[in-house]
Amino acid sequence: MKSIANYWRVTLSVLMLVAAVLILLLGYMPAKQQAEAKQQELETMMSTLQMTIAQDRRYADIQDQLPAATDAVTASRMALYDKFPQELKEEDQLMYVVYLERLFGTEISFSFGTVSILQVLSDGAGLGGLTLTVNYSTDYQGFKQMIHYLATDSRITSVQSATMNYNEEQNLAEGQLTLLCYLIDSDLRDYTPPNVKNPGTGKVNIFD
Repeated sequence: MKSIANYWRVTLSVLMLVAAVLILLLGYMPAKQQAEAKQQELETMMSTLQMTIAQDRRYADIQDQLPAATDAVTASRMALYDKFPQELKEEDQLMYVVYLERLFGTEISFSFGTVSILQVLSDGAGLGGLTLTVNYSTDYQGFKQMIHYLATDSRITSVQSATMNYNEEQNLAEGQLTLLCYLIDSDLRDYTPPNVKNPGTGKVNIFD
C-alpha cells in the first residue's frame, strides 16, 4: 500500500493514458471514419448533381420536347417488342410445333426447350432464345420452301443447324432442324397464353 501511495501519480498517469487510448480507439477513430465516409458520399453526390445541372443547362432549350420524344421512343420500343412473345412456356412450344406440322405437312417429334438470356437491353428487358429441335421429311423443293417459311415467318426464328439424309427409295430429304425461337421478357408487357379451342363434347363416337 505504501508503494502505491508513493507512486500514485504514476499510476494515475497510466490509468489516464489507458483511458485516452480506449477513447481514441473506441470513440474517436470510428466516428472519424464514419465522418470521412459521409464526406466522401456527399462529395460524390455533389459531383453527380453538378454533372446533372451542367447537362440540364446544355439541353435547356429542348427540355419541353423531351416528354414527347421519350413517349415516342417508348412507343417505338413497344412496337418492336410486340413482334416477340413475352414467354415461351411449354404450351406455347406445343402450339408452335403444331403450327410447324401444319406448315410442313408432316408430324414432328420434339422435346421441350428452356429459355436462355442472350442480351440484356438498355431498359432492362431481356432478349431470350429457346432452342427447339424438330424433324422433317420432304423433297428438295419442300425443303427450300420450309427454310423460306422459317426465314420470313412473323414468328421470329433462326435456323441454328440442320442435318439432311437422302432417302433414295422415296426421293426425300430427311433430317432435323435446330431452331432458335426469340422472345423479349419485359416488365412493361403481360404474358398472353395461347388461344386453344376447347374440344367438342357430347359425341357418341369419338372417331366420327
